[in-house]
Amino acid sequence: MELLGERGSRVLRTVVVQYIATGEPVGSRLVSKLSGLNLSPASIRNLMTDLEERGFLRQPHTSAGRLPTALGFRYYVDHILPAVELGPRMQKQIKNALALPEVEPQELFRQASRVLSAVSGHPALVLAPRPQGMRLKHVQFINLGGDGVLTVLVAQDHQVQTRFVRSTTRCTQKQLDRFSHFLNEFCQNLTLGETRRQILARMEEDKNQFDKMVSQALSLSRQALQNEEEESLYIEGTSQILDYPEFSEDVEKIRTLFRAFEEKHHLITLLDQTLASQGVQIIISPDEHFPEMQLSVVASSYAGDHTPVGSLGIIGPMRMDYGRVIPIVRYTASMVTDLLKKWHS
Repeated sequence: MELLGERGSRVLRTVVVQYIATGEPVGSRLVSKLSGLNLSPASIRNLMTDLEERGFLRQPHTSAGRLPTALGFRYYVDHILPAVELGPRMQKQIKNALALPEVEPQELFRQASRVLSAVSGHPALVLAPRPQGMRLKHVQFINLGGDGVLTVLVAQDHQVQTRFVRSTTRCTQKQLDRFSHFLNEFCQNLTLGETRRQILARMEEDKNQFDKMVSQALSLSRQALQNEEEESLYIEGTSQILDYPEFSEDVEKIRTLFRAFEEKHHLITLLDQTLASQGVQIIISPDEHFPEMQLSVVASSYAGDHTPVGSLGIIGPMRMDYGRVIPIVRYTASMVTDLLKKWHS
């Protein structure tokens, strides 16, 4: 992206800051007063016209002031917005909210979404680690009566997942305990994806080399692991999107957003983009998922041991206050990382 000069940067910054604060088009007279350039409104108007021609600003109608475009916001967060650390008071609020007693990690992710939404004032998203990458510590099959079997998957990082399956043959708890023992012998410390591949490979081998118990154990395990790609997305504070007139006054936008909150896969795809990146990532106006919505996502990955395992962030209007939100997301991600590392140690 071609860099702007000092004057262009100051004008763009003033327009973006004022638009974030008011949601209204910003005129040249106001920019002349606030930009610190000591230029007349006519000179400012020329600079704004130049920024419009270069795609950083737009004019909703002829007599109005200007609004930042997605490109204008992108330039603002990449080149103009100063790095800000989160204040000690808000750090303490987030830290206290996440200072949970020894609980399952799922409760940490749920609480992270709650505090992130409460502190930021936006809907918050927390993508839990993928079950497929969950490294097994223990598997237990529990007889529920009839043909129902509960599978309990315990991960090395203490995550617990339960899955209900139906057995093709009725099994006693003693038989299920044998299945559990067999599976734990060769699947311990493998991921769910690796375990599933091991089981499928063994089932492809000459079935004559397996006794009935092994065949039943493999079959039951395959059913229990067939949904290993399901993902958990925790969402909190969805009603806060209605606080912004650009959404609350447009019924179709509200429908689109709440459908996304319900179906989740578009939001998971957006958060996925941050998993391979360091630090806070800002996705502005992701039109491939939300055409014409003028949304932004501010998100960061968090790590479990040494590598990123999930991500968290907030979603809101393109005119959100990035300078306030970015340090909130960064600090929350660092706190979740620290707590997960403690559980790993």
